[in-house]
Amino acid sequence: MLWRDAVIAALRRYALRHTTRIIHRKDLINEELTQIIRDVDTAGATPGQTLSRVLQELRDKKILYFNDYAGTYLLADTAIHIEEQDFPEDAIDFAIMQNKLKIGILPAADEQVLARRRVGQERLRRATLENYHGECAFCDIQESDLLVAGHIARWADEPESRGDLTNLMCMCCFHDILFERGYFGLTSDFHIVKRPIVSSEIVTLLMDRTHYFKVPQTHPPNTVFLQKHRNRVGLGGLLTA
Repeated sequence: MLWRDAVIAALRRYALRHTTRIIHRKDLINEELTQIIRDVDTAGATPGQTLSRVLQELRDKKILYFNDYAGTYLLADTAIHIEEQDFPEDAIDFAIMQNKLKIGILPAADEQVLARRRVGQERLRRATLENYHGECAFCDIQESDLLVAGHIARWADEPESRGDLTNLMCMCCFHDILFERGYFGLTSDFHIVKRPIVSSEIVTLLMDRTHYFKVPQTHPPNTVFLQKHRNRVGLGGLLTA
């Protein structure tokens, strides 16, 4: 067996044995190094150093996230379900940035599970606002109490994409509801399309001042989600405004 495969197998054994995705480096070495050596069928001159090298490679591949202060790894070889356990905030943030956070998928069996979900939602909101420089993607509102992390494909429609940053935009509460109700949408190249007839003077004023989309730092909107939104609200066939 290759070292990489043996180390991944050891990480999974540790996670299963301790029922956690958070792995303490020292405990991993104490509990698994001997078995890893057996699996690779060679110790080499410095097996501890080889293990460290492989762990670093897994970090580079985003399979592991390491918290230097705590000396712990997050095993992120598969999706991270926020309801599974109490994850550190930095581990949640890593999962979000790697598009591995799953939220609201597992049943909310008790208050502890709900509390974990709330933490995940708050970190997701924080990441969304930071991605858009703390400003609405469609206007100049920067007051945090007026900003929301709005889903493009709705929470109920795309449960597997609830934690996906490419399915979230930072919007003020005004543009959030206008987007949700289909007064405007985005094309695949991020041009704004608008509902052609609006009777409300206030809504007309807001839409007249909605001219462009501010592309975020990372994780721009997924074009699949944008298309689903346009189709849902009846904007699929409109030209850009």
